[in-house]
Amino acid sequence: MGTTHDYLERCDRLAVMGGSFDPIHNGHIAVAHAVLQSFKPRRVLFLPCGQSPLKSPSTDGEHRFKMTLSAVCHVPEFDVSRMEISRKGYSYTVDTILELRQICPPLAKIYFIVGADAVLDILKWRGVDEIFKNCELIVVYRPGYEVDDKFAEELSNRGAIMHMLEGLKLEISSTFVRESLAEGKAVGGLVPPSVEEYANRLYAKVPNFEHAKDVLQSRLSPKRFMHTLGTIIEAEKLARHYGADIEKARWAALLHDCAKEYSAEKKRAACALWGISLDEILSKDIDITHSLLGAESARRDYHINDDEIYQAIAYHTTGHKHMTLLDKIILLADFIEPYREDYPPLEEMRIHAYSDINKALLIGMKDTIHELEKRGKPIHKWSKAALDTLKNHAKRGINYE
Repeated sequence: MGTTHDYLERCDRLAVMGGSFDPIHNGHIAVAHAVLQSFKPRRVLFLPCGQSPLKSPSTDGEHRFKMTLSAVCHVPEFDVSRMEISRKGYSYTVDTILELRQICPPLAKIYFIVGADAVLDILKWRGVDEIFKNCELIVVYRPGYEVDDKFAEELSNRGAIMHMLEGLKLEISSTFVRESLAEGKAVGGLVPPSVEEYANRLYAKVPNFEHAKDVLQSRLSPKRFMHTLGTIIEAEKLARHYGADIEKARWAALLHDCAKEYSAEKKRAACALWGISLDEILSKDIDITHSLLGAESARRDYHINDDEIYQAIAYHTTGHKHMTLLDKIILLADFIEPYREDYPPLEEMRIHAYSDINKALLIGMKDTIHELEKRGKPIHKWSKAALDTLKNHAKRGINYE
């Protein structure tokens, strides 16, 4: 799909959907499906635009092509073409229509899908009469734009055959998607899942800590958010004391519990959606996965693309065999943050926190595992491995490694 046009040589009914697709969104997909249902083309051909004589997309054509391809490749009747983005110089619709007319069978019916906003300016387009001669228009409703009878008659007098796509009033725009991503907002309901992660990387601005904190406050309960603030305070102090990256510690602490309050059903669904495999223990005690889901959410929803931060969040509940200093800082900060309600080993952990981080964690991990055993809950292999490593470090007198 998207590399050659051999399939068009046998296509006697083609619907062409041009656009910037910067990025492609669910509105585009809905329009294509509606055209497929109402006009029965053999193919709907998506054509990311090239260099426009008026205003070209700010995003490279190859990125837009890849996003479009990923969004529609699973639909047998949908295809994507590089025709316009590969064309040198300005790309005009008339050139595309004429090129398609040469590729398709001589008597093929070609539809050109156009928004109501664009069709109102179509008489200004280059080679408009050739466009009318070689294809029929399918006009899609756009909010605030109306194609009245007088204008429709004017187009008809110029030779245009125009069809209105009824019953589809979608108000998603690529501009809105880009702006939302730039502001750090989730766009899962606006773009296909296959596009979301690509678009996040492409359009998201550098993450803003204070903005992310405000977003998180609106999503967490007051008690959970207070715990988060306490973990940030403690992680900053520990990072400064042990010479770790303070900024990474702040981000990992901020987002470590961002998925904690997902329901059990949502945790299972998100694990399936994001490819997080569940072993026997994780499947039985699904709450443990909040750390793994938190790491994925940090990447997907808060645009944190740092492997160290990801790992520190992912294992802050269980620990693991090869913990980095940042992993240990987040795990310990979660244990001893200043707003924690008192529990038996808390005071002892705080005593050792700034003199021997391994000893402090060993105390905390032993207590956690003891409490799980008392309640008859299985201990995850990651926690067992973390405990063994901490014991080994304690024997060897290692402060942190």
